[in-house]
Amino acid sequence: MIQKQPLDAWKIKTLGDHALQFSLPALMDSTIAAQIKDLNHFMVSQQLPFIKDLIPAYHTLTLIYDIEILERPLSFAQTILKEFLEVTNDHKIHTSNANNSNAGEDKNIIRIPVCYDISLGIDLELLSIEKNSSPQEIIQIHTNQIYQVYCIGFLPGFAYMGKVDSSIQSPRHATPRPLVMAGSVGIAGEQTGIYPMNSPGGWKIIGRTPRPIFNKEVAPYASFKMGDQVQFYSISIEEFTKQNEYENEHT
Repeated sequence: MIQKQPLDAWKIKTLGDHALQFSLPALMDSTIAAQIKDLNHFMVSQQLPFIKDLIPAYHTLTLIYDIEILERPLSFAQTILKEFLEVTNDHKIHTSNANNSNAGEDKNIIRIPVCYDISLGIDLELLSIEKNSSPQEIIQIHTNQIYQVYCIGFLPGFAYMGKVDSSIQSPRHATPRPLVMAGSVGIAGEQTGIYPMNSPGGWKIIGRTPRPIFNKEVAPYASFKMGDQVQFYSISIEEFTKQNEYENEHT
């Protein structure tokens, strides 16, 4: 079972005149992220009419509310947090979610095909030299890990996933590229991610997936949400081309 943070570990603050933020210690930690995810689920389950949006990320949950309905936001925040912790302490929510995080969700890992050919993984050779490892060793390490989605941001559908094995962690480029192709899989420090569309970017690119990551025409628009588990698997350049052509024909 996941170690729950006590009430005094939680912080609440206002953001402007229409948002609240609940936060735990500022760490990229799976147990903290699980509690943020649980609080998010609890808020959704309450079906409160003044909640306009909920944004879970890393160690925070931001609540956007209707200022015409919710008159005392901080009082509400303190009350709902106490109710949430009482419920989780009674094992009505957190035990099931903790079990899912450790076992059940493993059965629902999102598997993403990636071609690590150097024509697409344009920083793979650079990373290989930096780490004194072969490209094949880097690919094996990258695909062996199951990553958790900690946050969606930067671009629509861009998932910040962690943690990258320390042996292949690498900082961003000092100068970002003006163009990184959609589907590019990169590493930045202890995180990995997929560019959902063409954009500037500074992550070290080690491969590319033919799978669309964001589609504004089809709901759910993004492939990932906070709390998802993701694993990459390697495909050949021929398979990448085949899948890429199929996706282009059907989107």
